[in-house]
Amino acid sequence: MKKTVLATLLAAALVGASFSAFAAEEETYVPGVTVEADEASPTGYTVTFVYEDAEAEQIQLRGAFAFYYDVPEVRGSAPEEVYTPEEWANGMFEAGDEALTIDMEKVEGTDLWVASMPLPAGHYQYVFLKDGDTETKLEDPTNPMEASGVENGNHYDRSTFYVPYDAEKQSESIDWSFMAPIEEAGTVEYMNYTDVNGNPAPLGVYTPYGYDPEREEPYKVVYISHGGGGNETDWFAGGSVDYVFDNMIANGTTEPVILVAMNNTAYAWDFEVIVNNLKDCIIPFVEENYNVLADPSGRAFTGLSMGGMTSTNVLFRVPELFGYVGIQSGADVSFDTTNVDWDAVKDTKIMLGAGIYDFGLIMTWGDTDTFSLTAFAPILDEHEVSYGWEEVAGSHDWNTWPQLIKIFAENYLWK
Repeated sequence: MKKTVLATLLAAALVGASFSAFAAEEETYVPGVTVEADEASPTGYTVTFVYEDAEAEQIQLRGAFAFYYDVPEVRGSAPEEVYTPEEWANGMFEAGDEALTIDMEKVEGTDLWVASMPLPAGHYQYVFLKDGDTETKLEDPTNPMEASGVENGNHYDRSTFYVPYDAEKQSESIDWSFMAPIEEAGTVEYMNYTDVNGNPAPLGVYTPYGYDPEREEPYKVVYISHGGGGNETDWFAGGSVDYVFDNMIANGTTEPVILVAMNNTAYAWDFEVIVNNLKDCIIPFVEENYNVLADPSGRAFTGLSMGGMTSTNVLFRVPELFGYVGIQSGADVSFDTTNVDWDAVKDTKIMLGAGIYDFGLIMTWGDTDTFSLTAFAPILDEHEVSYGWEEVAGSHDWNTWPQLIKIFAENYLWK
């Protein structure tokens, strides 16, 4: 099921904080998530969560409900000053997909558990926890986690929803309207292709609104990789990348394109296998079944975290296949570049991007930095490879990556 609309950071901060449900008549509570415009709310909106369970002794809500200011002297990890939804102020931004755990309150005489809070604009992640079990994530049955539903397919691990932007009350905060659902929406379909091991493997494919398989001008394609532990649903469920492109296409800031999301977790992050699978199986499948430009000028690849390491391997192993590569929130700094075709790499338009509080920007822990973009960029510098550098308000999370792919599409692709 797709995201409803109105109806961590690394250390999971503020676990156990408690919020009271707004006073309301019992019959007004509806299971699920309700987003309501509210003049009394500091953000302009109040969000109410209702979970139904007759047997639970405790229900908690965990989600992306922690907020920060931009502290210029802090990069690569979050500052100590973190704020709850009730402490939110204009200019703050969300960081951490499961950063806050909230005790819900049971409505007396019912099986309903309730929590309400003001939230600014954004695309939010959440799960429910029962009776102190912090490992088992319970989905919202009224808003299930997105699943591909195909053979060997997977599902996302959180439910999601969207809160609109209030231009007056949120004037100094991020306008997330570029992730809002619109009428002229493209289509996301999940399907199987035959992978490098000869097995059915899942793909998620977005075709833009009005996609024409007979169009004289073939469509360009952006191949997108999730991060560690993710799968083919992540970019669509966690990142609402289809909504991001719907809005850009409708606004004319990028041309209609096809998006292809794969499941790289299945190959245990063996980058040689992943790149061969992309080259020998995924690209041929897409070019056989869709009206796409079979040329590097019409192909882009981007990925986040472990997917950023994948992007590095795509750039260095098969630079001749892609005209554009986006490396987000992590890179394969330890890649042996002895046999890299640097002339082909220089022909590629490259973006490096991360959140300001993202360890993929600057590694702030561990003895050796083999991952961050700050450690990776000197490799490109040494070989005089041009690239763009982008930092956005966010952490190593789904607050950061939709912003980066929007920048990638609008400022790098097909330019």
